[in-house]
Amino acid sequence: MKLFANNKIFGVVHLMDIIWLTLLVLLIFGATQLAVPRQVQARTGDFRIRYTIEIGNRERDDGRLLTAPAGFHQNVQIGEILTEGAMGQEIGRIVDVYALPFEVTAFNEDTGTFQTTTVDGLELVYVVVESYANVTEFETLIGQFSVGVGRVVAVRSKFFAGEGFITAVEFDV
Repeated sequence: MKLFANNKIFGVVHLMDIIWLTLLVLLIFGATQLAVPRQVQARTGDFRIRYTIEIGNRERDDGRLLTAPAGFHQNVQIGEILTEGAMGQEIGRIVDVYALPFEVTAFNEDTGTFQTTTVDGLELVYVVVESYANVTEFETLIGQFSVGVGRVVAVRSKFFAGEGFITAVEFDV
């Protein structure tokens, strides 16, 4: 049996078919490499992110309102490692903490307007966390922990535990 008989390799496949198939595979590979955004190709730890967790303004499934008592923010220590409550995974280092008065907005039937009042003995605690994350166009992950605005998260450190919402995410800080 000849290697090239009638311009066919082993008398079965045309040499031009193999050349065209190789060019097609290279073209598809090149197109996918150029079309995929850099964020999708990111490796874990490529991006430093900073996100803020608001602790103490969440209604639980049973209807109770989770709030932080006044002075709660003093339990949060800057520099401490923060872990996710359910999995116990480290999700960053606390870089800032601040508190705002807890306010409630209600309709006043006498005046016909909405009024905002401060509730004594309660505060909203904002914990700012910095970490390295795998950022794609679909998701931001710190290990298995997904970071996204509006996500409910239970967190803890050596000095406090709380539950709240992620209210802001900053990239490349």
